[in-house]
Amino acid sequence: MARSVQAPLPPMAVKRLDAPEPRLTTVDQREPRSTPLDYGDPRPAMTGYGGQVNSIAMSMVVKDALLRHYGSFKAAAYYMGEMDQGQLTRDLDSGKFKFERLELCDLEAKASVCRALADAFGNTDPKARVQRLLRELRRTLDDLAEAVA
Repeated sequence: MARSVQAPLPPMAVKRLDAPEPRLTTVDQREPRSTPLDYGDPRPAMTGYGGQVNSIAMSMVVKDALLRHYGSFKAAAYYMGEMDQGQLTRDLDSGKFKFERLELCDLEAKASVCRALADAFGNTDPKARVQRLLRELRRTLDDLAEAVA
């Protein structure tokens, strides 16, 4: 039987996303060439098979909130309809946790999970809050103007 020898692969260039953006020099005033991983290009949110980033992030927040509330996953699994602790942990780690399981929890657990999700994903930008308050004030003033007229 003949032996097959595989040639070594050439070294591959890797563009780091956390590296500083290359600057233009006085010698070369042209724009840098665009590559698939160009700086500043927005990346789409990963969804579907192979990209469960959003669901895992939410599951991690729920996992942390349940652990803080109940103290252990064994207690959390028990109060969720006597669910298996291993199954609960696997579902939370993989992002396949079903939020209908939270319906079986007590009100304090639901509130702590909701608070944790609001803290993690809520809009806490002060400028956006000011804009919301201004819109509410304008609506209120419009309602008052209509009531007086």
